[in-house]
Amino acid sequence: MPWPLPSSDQARLTLAKGYPYAAPAGSYLYRDGETRALDGGAEAALLRDRVPVIAHGSNRAPEQLHRKFSHLSGAASEIPVTRALLADHDVVYSAHMTRYGAVSATLHAAPGTRVTVFVTWLHEAQLPRMHETELGLGNYGYGRMSGISLTLEDGAEIAEAYAYLSVHGCLADPEAESAPLALAAVPAQQRRHRAVDQESALALLRDRHEPSAELDGMILSNIADTAKRRGLIKALQEAAVPWEVPGFELLQR
Repeated sequence: MPWPLPSSDQARLTLAKGYPYAAPAGSYLYRDGETRALDGGAEAALLRDRVPVIAHGSNRAPEQLHRKFSHLSGAASEIPVTRALLADHDVVYSAHMTRYGAVSATLHAAPGTRVTVFVTWLHEAQLPRMHETELGLGNYGYGRMSGISLTLEDGAEIAEAYAYLSVHGCLADPEAESAPLALAAVPAQQRRHRAVDQESALALLRDRHEPSAELDGMILSNIADTAKRRGLIKALQEAAVPWEVPGFELLQR
């Protein structure tokens, strides 16, 4: 298991409904479960020999990084995380529910939109751990995004980075044919897709697939019952909007 789930129902609901979790207002350095502000210009050496991986969902949040990397300490645990704007894309809901009960995120082409993302700069020893947490359950594929316009907080421009994209496609917006739903928790400029919060996305799943259920009960039952959750994911996939990310080359699933 990539990281353990909480045992109490209330903690599980908090985890599910809290996605994608709080991210700092600017770039930061994660180390030993703590964060400090990162000055990109003065501390550019910290990024050297690291792989830039776009964090569009929970990986932008220190608490999620801690769940995944709490086994590391000292310099081995350091992850520089830079705030950035990604042009012509949006962060939308994936057509699946995670094992911890959240509707997670993926990227989707959105000409004219500039969405706030973060870049986790991982060294070669950290990347396998991130793969384990993202690829281990078969929900994401890892690949290279080329020809992009990614502007870091310090003004530096990046034309190529890496990302994990959902293999299930995008959650369809019932109010807009063939359109995905964006994450309201992720800021964007000139957003073209309707944005909703996590609880609204979960309610949408409940309304479509288990309308007689109470929301918290639906979430908890899907966390507890893997077969039920897989059935829900299959149904979501059948109605999904195929994601479109030009220049993405799948490297690993």
